[in-house]
Amino acid sequence: MKKYSVLGNKKKVTMEVNSTLLKVIGNNCIIRVTVNQGEIEVVGNDCRVDVIDNYGSVNLVGSGGVVSIGKRWRGDKVSLVGPDCHVVVDGKEKKSASYEAQLSPFSKDLDDVIESIFTFVMR
Repeated sequence: MKKYSVLGNKKKVTMEVNSTLLKVIGNNCIIRVTVNQGEIEVVGNDCRVDVIDNYGSVNLVGSGGVVSIGKRWRGDKVSLVGPDCHVVVDGKEKKSASYEAQLSPFSKDLDDVIESIFTFVMR
């Protein structure tokens, strides 16, 4: 499978048919795809993904993102990770299981979490 990677802020990507892996990393990016049969991965804040026909998967990581899909087909997948993300299907906002990464409530620092996981794996 081919892989296309775009890196940078405020990038605009337009594709007719995506049958590959399209990975975009950056803030304030706009991705427009007519037919998605592959995978679209977007990592960044305030990004927008517009897909007319979605047969594949769309993954968005970051805050304030919007995924707009014209028509979803059987077997497609949309996942959002981050606060204030929205999925709009055929002009209507859909509730989606949005996930937000969190630290352990018992630790004050990320190093504490990594240290405890490392010692657990070493046992």
